[in-house]
Amino acid sequence: MLLVLDIGNTRLKWANFDGGRIVSRGAIFLAEIEYFVERAGLDRHAPTRVVGSHVANAASKDRIERQCAALNLPLSWVASSATACGVLNSYDDPTRLGTDRWAATVAAWKRGLAPCIVACAGTALTVDQLDERGKFLGGAIVAGYHAMLGGLAGNTAALSVDAGEWTAQPTNTRDALATGAIDAMVGAIEHGQARLAQRLRERGITQVPRIILTGGSAYRLLAHLPAGNAVIDSLVLEGVYLLAESAADFPLRA
Repeated sequence: MLLVLDIGNTRLKWANFDGGRIVSRGAIFLAEIEYFVERAGLDRHAPTRVVGSHVANAASKDRIERQCAALNLPLSWVASSATACGVLNSYDDPTRLGTDRWAATVAAWKRGLAPCIVACAGTALTVDQLDERGKFLGGAIVAGYHAMLGGLAGNTAALSVDAGEWTAQPTNTRDALATGAIDAMVGAIEHGQARLAQRLRERGITQVPRIILTGGSAYRLLAHLPAGNAVIDSLVLEGVYLLAESAADFPLRA
């Protein structure tokens, strides 16, 4: 049994893989990370090893490492690399690409979803372009839904972070906040899709790249995108698993 971790800026998500299949999964907020062993049942059913992606602060990483050490569980962290699992990384310094973004891109490629936009909608929204050849072309990073609202509230005295609902014609401040945040995120995704589509047209490919969403705000955005796109909640976890299973193609960090 392989336990896969995805530690973001807000939550820790995990999944147990057995023979390439997810058999159980869960999530907790980082504020509750001290309860990870209990919530994941590691004290009752320990995995063979643990592999994770980590993009949050060092404190959360240290806490997980201490908990795994107390149970004598081998723990490694994935690192982004120039190539892995058939995907080519075009980042100026491939090792500086967030491992969650790298894992999600690898999983999208292995699922046969390319060419596509891989949009991870968490604390931040990342909009990454994956072409039909398995090349990660790059991507944009913008504030996520709650970060966008929090930024407005922190810099505008008359506003609060208490957002309402998206509506085509907002007639109150709460709905205006929600609508603006969602429109901004959807706009970033659609601009990324348009840029990838242009790159494909230059190669004679008329296919419109699909949009694959993951992260806590994924379903919030899906309703505002055209039909034919999808949410895959487990995308980053799947990617970390694939990287772990092809360790010869990339470095694992102890």
